[in-house]
Amino acid sequence: MNIPSYISREFPIGQHEKLQLNKRFSAAGIDQLYIDGQTLGNLMVYFDAEEDARVLATAEEHLLPERVELDGNCLVIEAKNFRQFLQKGQAEKIRIEVHVPERTSLNVHFGAGVLMLAGGHGDVHVSGSVGEISGYSNAKKINVKLRAGDLTLSNIQGQASLNLNLGSISLDWTALSGDEHVEAKCNLGKIDLHLPPAIAVVEDQGGWSLRKTVDVPFSTHINAQVGFGGLDVLPADSTPIITV
Repeated sequence: MNIPSYISREFPIGQHEKLQLNKRFSAAGIDQLYIDGQTLGNLMVYFDAEEDARVLATAEEHLLPERVELDGNCLVIEAKNFRQFLQKGQAEKIRIEVHVPERTSLNVHFGAGVLMLAGGHGDVHVSGSVGEISGYSNAKKINVKLRAGDLTLSNIQGQASLNLNLGSISLDWTALSGDEHVEAKCNLGKIDLHLPPAIAVVEDQGGWSLRKTVDVPFSTHINAQVGFGGLDVLPADSTPIITV
């Protein structure tokens, strides 16, 4: 699988000799991944498992997930480690790598951290306090809520609801199929939409609250709204064509 370099150059970690966590499960039957992490660190999810699902990690022992197990058809990862973080601190990066089947749906809750996605067809639901979410997904339904941070996703193909209180949202498409129905909202910060050439904005609202709506081709609908900040539509080469 080719992973875009912008996602991370620190993964995969599977070739590292010093893994503090290395668990393997049969991939048969797994169709859900549930993650609840207080101090998440850097988490990469690959949707490439065929025979075995794997969870790998490098971190200090007191910050490792304390629960990694199968619960029916759901792979569960829990890290209630914020108190340990306050008491003992952190001297090394937390890096967690997960390999699950392509069909797997994703349900992630975190306090602080970085989440990176590399593929997958299952629904994606993410809620976080502070951090970054990036990568690409082939899911037909994506729901993201983040209080503060950065959200960068490529080639969303279905329905997506993206809500950010403070920070930036960057979305890009190399092509639009007509299946995209995206609602992106940032209360304070910036949204950048990187669209294929010749795609125009059909609705443009200024004032204190900025809004741009894209409604081509066919049934494609992309709506972006910023309460206070900036909202730009750019072509693939990142040269601004519309600036508010």
